[in-house]
Amino acid sequence: MKDETPTQPLDWSKLYQCRRATQKRYPGIWTLPIRKRHHQLVTEHLTDIDSILELGAGSRNFYDLISKRKAGISYKSFDIDRTHAHDFHRLEDISGSYDAVCMFEVIEHVSPKLASQMLTTAYRHLKPNGLLFVTTPNTFHPPEYLRDATHITPWCYDELGAVVQLTGFELHAIYRLYQDSLLKKLARRFVFQPLFRILGLDFAKQIIAIGRKPA
Repeated sequence: MKDETPTQPLDWSKLYQCRRATQKRYPGIWTLPIRKRHHQLVTEHLTDIDSILELGAGSRNFYDLISKRKAGISYKSFDIDRTHAHDFHRLEDISGSYDAVCMFEVIEHVSPKLASQMLTTAYRHLKPNGLLFVTTPNTFHPPEYLRDATHITPWCYDELGAVVQLTGFELHAIYRLYQDSLLKKLARRFVFQPLFRILGLDFAKQIIAIGRKPA
């Protein structure tokens, strides 16, 4: 994704402060609660969401999922890929105000500078009390990040929480995302977890940060 709009560089000292604040709230990856899928968390807030903007929407399949759960929801998408019919192809062309902005498996594909720009765009177009949903591969599950050559920036959970706060959002929560068969879930969570902790690894493949724009 090409960085098209000038933006201020990240303030690394403030990012560090926000990272420490995230670490204080979540001292380790295993202190993050587990949920199954990202759309499950969006669905939990659907009573307060009538409009969604998705950044890096790809094939727009999220709309197919969410429209089944709430008929008539307004959905707009941004992506530089013109293979699919998106509403916006440049960040600076995005218009409107939304109850939620979603970025699923996008932030790891861009530089920290462009990630900050995208989050700033999300903040600008969110209504007061609007929600931000950002997922990325869990760095404590290395294969999920390393398997894709287009990945540029690994975001550890504390840095993801930090950059969300640095943009102006209140950090609502961070979750690990994990979905598997019952047998594998039981084995990984209760049999192999002590070994994972010793090795500094995790079985959850993704994490999600939820931010809220202050009223």
